Amino acid sequence: MSMKRGTMPEDAARTTIARRYSILDLVGQGGMGMVSRALDHLTGQTVALKRVTIPGSQLDYASRTRHISSDADFRLALAQEFRTLASLHHPNIISVLDYGFDEQRQPYFTMELLVDAPPITTYGQSQPPDQQLDLFLQCLQALEYLHRHGIIHRDLKPDNILVVDGRVKVLDFGLAVAREHLNDSDYGVGTLLYMAPEVLYQVAPVSEASDLYAVGLIAYEMIAGSYPFPYQSMTDFLSQIANTRPDVDLLNIDPKTQQVIERLLEKDPQKRYHQAADILAQYADMTGREPIEIRESYLQSARFVGREAELEQMQAALTTALQGKGSTLLIGGESGVGKSRLLDELRTQALVAGALVLQGQAVAEGGTPYQLWRDALQRLCIQTDLTDLEASVLKSIVPNIDSLINHSIPDTPEIDSQAAQNRLLTVIEALFRRQDRKS
Repeated sequence: MSMKRGTMPEDAARTTIARRYSILDLVGQGGMGMVSRALDHLTGQTVALKRVTIPGSQLDYASRTRHISSDADFRLALAQEFRTLASLHHPNIISVLDYGFDEQRQPYFTMELLVDAPPITTYGQSQPPDQQLDLFLQCLQALEYLHRHGIIHRDLKPDNILVVDGRVKVLDFGLAVAREHLNDSDYGVGTLLYMAPEVLYQVAPVSEASDLYAVGLIAYEMIAGSYPFPYQSMTDFLSQIANTRPDVDLLNIDPKTQQVIERLLEKDPQKRYHQAADILAQYADMTGREPIEIRESYLQSARFVGREAELEQMQAALTTALQGKGSTLLIGGESGVGKSRLLDELRTQALVAGALVLQGQAVAEGGTPYQLWRDALQRLCIQTDLTDLEASVLKSIVPNIDSLINHSIPDTPEIDSQAAQNRLLTVIEALFRRQDRKS
């Protein structure tokens, strides 16, 4: 997605999202929405927050749900996309930290904020050949990880591949799509300069091969110092993309890497590498070592299958909870059987339904009193207007409450331990009862 720098209107700059993120300034905006720098009051970190600002019916987005018929369906599709991005963990892919819906029920997600991160071509052109090769391999590692997770990026370009302290970060998945949901509408998408010939001329839809073509083109531009197809007219430019083979002899690199880039830039996608893993394996053989990132690139995200009955039961419980009839479910099983994934699926559906979703985690050893409630109460302290007395009572188990509510809170008057516990439980109960959202 093309990003345009700009300033944010004064009223928008004061916006708070989900009572957790304060918008500081505008980073960029495009067709889907805007990206802002925001302060996360829960963690104290400054993050990048992306908001979708157009109606769901107008979204040209990589929805995992086809035949969408309602606004709720669009929200669910987007939330599932955001959850997928949040599940990606790789050193060369930007980290999605959180996702949800703002007060207008528009989707948003937050990412790590990259500071002083130039595009890979800008950074790489001044680097020696060995460093340029390292940047190229990092791109391939990120791409292999995405493709192994069934995700086609569709819009790889220098502005979407940034470098922070020598580390490549692939970002902007606004056009990313799951392989199984590619269809006839997925032709001609992306940025013209880095679009594979078969996609540009709508001979074939986007694919792993078109992503690989874009990486090859970006590597060529980084190493050669210039884009391979000079622009004289649109007709001539399009003809070059379709017919002209970039001269890899201009690249000041070893012959093996020249051959790799030349093959990536083949006009026929069948003649390119079929997956980034093939290239990475060649370099692993050449160097005699396999970086941890390459091995991680073979990890595949598990599909959500085999838990339909359990999910249906949990959805029924969610429906009754939204009607004011709560319940408790106990989910058990050995590590790795999919408990967290099942809960993530329910969390997504609850967020779409407008519920306030809280999470807490206890530890078997080394935990503190009320450990299970600490994370949930921190979120509620941001979500709720508290009196100073309530805040002072909660301070005993939420010690950072001053920074959460941006207000200095005195310690509560000391009373005997049983009375203090009763007072704490009374405040917590009142806090939950006061929520004006479904919970």
